[in-house]
Amino acid sequence: MVAPGKFAHVAFNTYRYSEMIEWYLLVFDARVQHRDSRLAFLTYDGEHHRFAFINLGTASGERPPGRADGVHHLGYTWRHLEELIDTYMWLKSLAIVPARAIRHGMSLSLYYRDPDGNALEFQVDLMTAADADAFVKGPALATNPIGEPFDPEAVAVRLAQGKPIDDLIFCSDQVERKTPVN
Repeated sequence: MVAPGKFAHVAFNTYRYSEMIEWYLLVFDARVQHRDSRLAFLTYDGEHHRFAFINLGTASGERPPGRADGVHHLGYTWRHLEELIDTYMWLKSLAIVPARAIRHGMSLSLYYRDPDGNALEFQVDLMTAADADAFVKGPALATNPIGEPFDPEAVAVRLAQGKPIDDLIFCSDQVERKTPVN
């Protein structure tokens, strides 16, 4: 297995959406990359996002089950798509499979759950930092902020065969296909 190249981001579920965003903007001298009524991405450096905030609504009354505030997931970035897929195959050989696989547009992500149920996002960036920054601020992310599922097995097969993979790794609503960053 190849260890991730860097710690990427932390995502929070929150009932104090605006308050949390303002606090992180102030404390980290961060800037908003994307913000709508459901989701916000902030960064303080060249990364497309270091913090994500998921708006759970108001905390008044009884909180719905499964909607706890706090850390939603931790994100780790691999250097290359091949490293991410090698990690996927190795974990699969140990009967550890992702709970979800999402193509986000600027990144391709496998979400795992540890034995306590904590979520970990294993991702690879699909664009240069400048292209990812523009994507996060652009209309494609505003229209589809989560992304869509993908089949990591299909990506592994095509990579092994040396076949094109853009249609498997980029979101179907992305107007311009980008070459994966390697």
